[in-house]
Amino acid sequence: MRIAYFTDTYLTEINGVTNTLSRLGDYLDRSNIHQLVIAPDYEKDNYNCDSIYRKVYRFKGLTTSISPKSRLAMPAHWDIDKICDNFMPDIIHITTELGIGFRGMRYAQSRNIPLVMSYHTDYCKYLKYHNLDFFRPLLESYLSWFYSFSYRTLVPSRYTFGELFQKGFKNLDIWTRGIDSGNFSPNFRNDTLRKSLADDKFIFLYVGRLSAEKNLDLLLKAAEEIEKRYPRLSAFVFTGDGPYAEIIKNSNLPNVTFTGFKQGKELSEIYASADCFAFPSATETFGNVVLEAMASGLPIAAIAGGGVTDFLSHNYNALLCAENSQSAYIENLISIMINSKLRSQLSANALSSALSRDWERIFNGLVDVYLQVIEEAGMQNIPLSA
Repeated sequence: MRIAYFTDTYLTEINGVTNTLSRLGDYLDRSNIHQLVIAPDYEKDNYNCDSIYRKVYRFKGLTTSISPKSRLAMPAHWDIDKICDNFMPDIIHITTELGIGFRGMRYAQSRNIPLVMSYHTDYCKYLKYHNLDFFRPLLESYLSWFYSFSYRTLVPSRYTFGELFQKGFKNLDIWTRGIDSGNFSPNFRNDTLRKSLADDKFIFLYVGRLSAEKNLDLLLKAAEEIEKRYPRLSAFVFTGDGPYAEIIKNSNLPNVTFTGFKQGKELSEIYASADCFAFPSATETFGNVVLEAMASGLPIAAIAGGGVTDFLSHNYNALLCAENSQSAYIENLISIMINSKLRSQLSANALSSALSRDWERIFNGLVDVYLQVIEEAGMQNIPLSA
C-alpha cells in the first residue's frame, strides 16, 4: 500500500496534528508502508523526516496573525501532479481543509484515487474568538462541500462525530488518539524544577497553544481570584507559545509564570512536576495535551465540552463544569487545590484512563480503514457488465 498525505502543519511545528502524524509516520515505517507527505516549508526550521519508506516534499507558504508559526501554502497543481504521479498512491489522506489539502483533494479527484480526510480543528468555533463570526455561514458551506468528496471523514472523538453528523456530514468514522507512556509519566517529576517554577506553591499548569480560542482569559481570572482568596498559595504556569503569550506576560499577576515553548524531556518534567492541569478550552476536537497531563498523573480541571469529554469524567478523573460558568470553574480549581483526598483519587484515575490508550492498536485500526476504502473504491469502479 502506498499512501500520500497532504497536511498544512508538520514538523518542526508542534501541535496535536503534527505529533499524531509523526507517530503515524514512524508506525508506517516499521510496517514497511510507503508514504509521501506534502507539507509546508518552515525554511531554516525544517526537520528531515525522510526515511526508506517516507518522502517529504515541502512548499513555501504564508504566515497568518492567527497562527504565526504555521504556514499556509498553495502548491502549483502541476508540481503536485508530477510528484504524486511519480509516487503512484493507492490512497490519499488529507488532514487539512486549506491550501495543501485543497490541492490534494483536486489531485485525488483528477486521478480517481480513493480519498480519506481527517477533521482536526473546529475552525467555526474559533471565529468568535477572533471577531470573525460573520464569516461562519460561508466557512460552514465550504467545509460541507470539501468533505463531501471523502470516502471516509475521520474524527478524533465521539463528541466531534456527533457535531458533524448533525451538520449532515457523511461517511464519518472515529480515529481516536493514544499516548506514549514512555514520554509522559509521573516518573519525570523534578523537585528542583518545581521549586524554580513556584517555590512551595500549588502549581496549576496549562500546556498548549497560547491563543484566544483556548479561553485563557478564564485562567487569568482564576489566577487573580485564587490569589485574593488564598494569598501566596498558588502558581499558574503557562507553557507554550502563540499570540496570547504577550497578554500572559503583561498580566502582572504575582502567581503567573510563563515558561515559553517546551518539548522533549523538559516538557515531560513540567507536566509531572505540577499539581493540577487547568484546561479551560471548549473548542478541542480531541485534546492531546490533556491526555499527556493525565499520563503524567495530574488531576484535570476542564470544561464539559469538546473532544475532551470522550475521556474525561466528572468526579472520576476530572472536575468539569459548563463552558460559561466562570465561578464553577474557579471553585473546581480550588477544590482540587485544598482537598488532597479528592486530588489523589482524580490523579490515580486520570493515569489509569491515559494508560488504556495504545497508539499501536489505534494505528492498526487506521490501516484497516485504508484497506476498506481501497476495496470499496475498487468495487465501485468495476463495470456493471463484462
